[in-house]
Amino acid sequence: MEKISIKEIELHRFKRYREKTIEAPDGFCLLAGSNNSGKSTFMQAFALWEFCKSIIQLEQGLDGLLNEHIGKKQGVGVNGEDFLPLNIPSLKHLWTNLRIAPEADSSGNKEPDGYTLWLEVKWKNETLNSDRYLRFSLSLANERLFIKTTRSNITQSELLPKVAYIPPFAGILNREPYHTKAMRARLIGQGLSGSVMRNTLLELYKENQKERERLKGDLDRIPKQDLEDLRKNDRWEHLLEVMRELFQVELVVHDFNEDYHSSIKAEYWKGSYNKNKTKFTKHTGFNRRDIMVEGSGFLQLLNVLSLALDPLYHVISLDEPDAHLHPSLQFDLLKELNILASKYDKQILFATHSTELIASQPPERILHFENGKVNLLKQNFQKIALITGLGSEFSPQLHRLQRTKKVVFVENSSDSDSLKRIANILGTPISEDIVFWLWPGKHTERQHLFNQLKREISGLKGLSLRDRDNQDFNTVTQRLVDKSNKGCDKDGLAARTWRYRYIETYLLSSSAIARAAKVEEKFVIEDARAFGIDLSAFTTTEILPGLQDFSSKSLLTEGKDCLVVKYKISKYDVVDNMFSSEIHQDFKEIISQINAL
Repeated sequence: MEKISIKEIELHRFKRYREKTIEAPDGFCLLAGSNNSGKSTFMQAFALWEFCKSIIQLEQGLDGLLNEHIGKKQGVGVNGEDFLPLNIPSLKHLWTNLRIAPEADSSGNKEPDGYTLWLEVKWKNETLNSDRYLRFSLSLANERLFIKTTRSNITQSELLPKVAYIPPFAGILNREPYHTKAMRARLIGQGLSGSVMRNTLLELYKENQKERERLKGDLDRIPKQDLEDLRKNDRWEHLLEVMRELFQVELVVHDFNEDYHSSIKAEYWKGSYNKNKTKFTKHTGFNRRDIMVEGSGFLQLLNVLSLALDPLYHVISLDEPDAHLHPSLQFDLLKELNILASKYDKQILFATHSTELIASQPPERILHFENGKVNLLKQNFQKIALITGLGSEFSPQLHRLQRTKKVVFVENSSDSDSLKRIANILGTPISEDIVFWLWPGKHTERQHLFNQLKREISGLKGLSLRDRDNQDFNTVTQRLVDKSNKGCDKDGLAARTWRYRYIETYLLSSSAIARAAKVEEKFVIEDARAFGIDLSAFTTTEILPGLQDFSSKSLLTEGKDCLVVKYKISKYDVVDNMFSSEIHQDFKEIISQINAL
């Protein structure tokens, strides 16, 4: 098979990209970035290009793609109901900002003939040893899409790249009819990969059977060495091996004869390997059953891997194929796709939000989408910034963390500022080596982030501090240990939770508030009683039952009637006016633990 490697795609007025050229990495690559960053648009551009190619070839033949016929053939019209490669509410949504009318560029030139959107793919054909390109332009009139070739240097006989775009798995048909390769390619080009999965399996199986017949020849059986080579290099054998390893199942595809059969039958049975993994044996009494009765994880992985193994396709675009897979299966899929890309010269583009998967890949296999920019990562610190979802602007903070190896997660800057100010009042200032990381995530989410950082920063230590919010009071100890998050402490991240519902409750010292407001303490106590709270009972050594779940923000900092609004002060004014004797024991405890890092 000729090796074809797509180099880049040029987009003009396609969805979010007004004018953009994006390079396509070789081999396997993760597409990473926040929601609405452009990952799906990039993959959908390939899907639309493939759709345009198939429509032109269907209506005009290969001649419709050649340079010598450009300008001589009319555009091919497609009705909205026949446009299936992308799921959009109307064809206008293909255009940037839904504007389909011709526009002038910076030089004053308008797009020709009303064909205002175009996509051009450039690739390298190693057999021809030359760069190739093919552009399709689109126009929209009365909800009818017109497509034509507007730039090309391909020849009549050369092999063209084929792209399979696989959206999140949408199911499998019960009775799947047999399709020709052309129809199979068309359905996959329409994003309906699940509806041709049995066809894909049948094609892989048929090629395997042909090769087995060739190797056997006139002999009674295939020679041992030939059989070993077949199992090592054949695509169907590869798929069988993966499914045995991951799901302990044996795939069975029945022979198909168009004269007798109306649908393709694909089944499986469960079994196990012997100790040396040389023989896979069916479980006693297990009856074969159709593949569609297995779980969605099985079908998702089978669909992706079978298409990735299909020799018909050079580029496989996968839109979050890991979304509904168990974490262990996500890594299994990632491992196999890396192998397939290398072994069969495939380009596999894998869009994901999984920080675990991103952390596992070298930076040069990660294409980062952010704020309209698309860049292939080069260094590990860029990957850490991406993993945390914070972007390159936080690189200085990451550099600092790599040096100090001490992190404290807090919910916001107000929490970190209050901790630092109170630590200074106590005479135990928090070390400059501590990196405060502002993130409102739960302890478990922070643990996930901490694990990613720890992959790159050996010896990292951390503490996660949160408000208790609606969590049960009895789940937090006097040392602020969060008993409901025991798993967080085992990997170097301590989970700590305030015993009061909010940190603001610890600031309800009537004397400190009075000094900050420059009023008598009795007025502060009286004003607080309007909220049903007696601040004269406030203590720095205990957790008062009446204040355990009190919404202290409404009293101190939030709303038009709160104390800081009434007295025209800030929360920090209260903190700065506290004496060390007025600071609660929980503050002393947590500051001690932070400094112990």
